[in-house]
Amino acid sequence: MNVASSPSERRAFVARLLQALIDAANPTGGWGYYRGKVSRIEPTSWALLALSEAESQDADAWRRFAAPHVEWVTRHQHADGLLLDYPTAPPSLTANGSAVCMIAHLAKSDSFAASDDVLHRLLGGIVRVKGVSVNTSEGGQDSRLQGWPWMPDTFSWVEPTAWCLLALKKTRLLGVAGSEPRIAEAEKLLLNRSCSVGGWNAGNATAMGQDLRPYVPTTAIGLIGMQDRRADPVVARSLAYLVGAQLSEPSALALALTAVCLRIYGLSPDDVAARLAADAPRAERLGNLHTLAMMLYALTMNDHNAAAFRI
Repeated sequence: MNVASSPSERRAFVARLLQALIDAANPTGGWGYYRGKVSRIEPTSWALLALSEAESQDADAWRRFAAPHVEWVTRHQHADGLLLDYPTAPPSLTANGSAVCMIAHLAKSDSFAASDDVLHRLLGGIVRVKGVSVNTSEGGQDSRLQGWPWMPDTFSWVEPTAWCLLALKKTRLLGVAGSEPRIAEAEKLLLNRSCSVGGWNAGNATAMGQDLRPYVPTTAIGLIGMQDRRADPVVARSLAYLVGAQLSEPSALALALTAVCLRIYGLSPDDVAARLAADAPRAERLGNLHTLAMMLYALTMNDHNAAAFRI
């Protein structure tokens, strides 16, 4: 049965997602990618965002529940400001960029203690990291441009660049030193690496003389990061690609990001949300808490209009 066939079925699915995330929280704080696994920055950020917008929640009860998970995030801030899953592992710039969106959103309430200090140090750490610049070109790509890598001392990629670009734009009013030049160069990189049909591949637009095809989730993230540049022809072409391809990659991650992106651009995410809810049995069976949190956020964002990812 299609679980999206009636409002009551979708509400039941949302309620199960909500309870699954609550039950899967680690007692020492945070969420892992799977229940019982060590907590990680990325699923913790998405879980906190999804749960913070739960319907009919008691504000005091929410703060009590969120406190150990918020504290878990602050405990994993390194001396350079970046958040680390493990003390001996390099930081994930994608996870750090999405964490900024979570922290900035929760900072509007009393949920995040010491949010200003955490956020300023985190943004400073993001500004300082740059992808490796390469003095080569192929098919019009300018590889000298520096966005953000998956981890320090590697090449710039589209997804971490888009997430960190969004993070700096969302917190622009804080006036973090060095953020404006990084925003400008990251925008140039994304515009330069757009595929010929619109949208973005994971890294390059071309390789070995061949045009590469865009990916739906990468395109959605790129568009979210460029939401204030929607009049640019590259952005307009990429949005047209996403609208046409919105159901072509039916993973929960791709559908959730697409739904958020469409909502931000003022387009209806209803078809994507219906397909996302229809994926409930498989998503619940797989039990990936990161994607379950993304699903919950995407399916309930009518209430807050994707505010966590709006500039």
